[in-house]
Amino acid sequence: MPHLLQIFQELGKAAGIGESVKDVCSFLARSHQNWLCIFDNADDKQVYLKDYIPSCHHGNIIITSHLAETSQMNSPGCHIEFGDLDKGDAIELLLQHAHHENSGINKNQASEIVDALGCHALAVSTAGAYIYANRTCTLANYLTRFNKKRRRILSYRMRSLDQYQRTVFSAFQLSFEQLSHPTRLLMQICAHFHPMAIPVEIF
Repeated sequence: MPHLLQIFQELGKAAGIGESVKDVCSFLARSHQNWLCIFDNADDKQVYLKDYIPSCHHGNIIITSHLAETSQMNSPGCHIEFGDLDKGDAIELLLQHAHHENSGINKNQASEIVDALGCHALAVSTAGAYIYANRTCTLANYLTRFNKKRRRILSYRMRSLDQYQRTVFSAFQLSFEQLSHPTRLLMQICAHFHPMAIPVEIF
């Protein structure tokens, strides 16, 4: 998480309580008011997140992360795991970002796109935003363009989500870099197969 230490220093300075992480956490722990801390994209294994969490029984904390180990930091029953969208929601999301009406023809064309993108929410949103921003790109020809310029399109950053720093490519790259070397090698081998129903017998 970039600038996390800097953010805590700025919070401490603004509140006049000292600029260390410990100062800010102690202040929140002593505070009798309710508060909310959001740790978005907490995907850096080098950051020990517990150092930034106040030790108390009040306040609220939201952590978003690709790392499975962050689920161990929550209270029982407070962990929510998000998978891919179901196909109907993915189609609706694509058409919404593309600013296309929810017609039968558009749904059929959108269906092919979301299938190719695996109903991945960020990929689907980016596809819709890309179609809307590029007048020569349509639902009908998106996949043709995607297959020719895959990396460029996956690196497209949606203007509507300027505060979200990751593109589809950078999000996937981060997840890939967190894998062990043998797992990366396996992923590279699997990349040559069709994405669905790879037979276990191959391995």
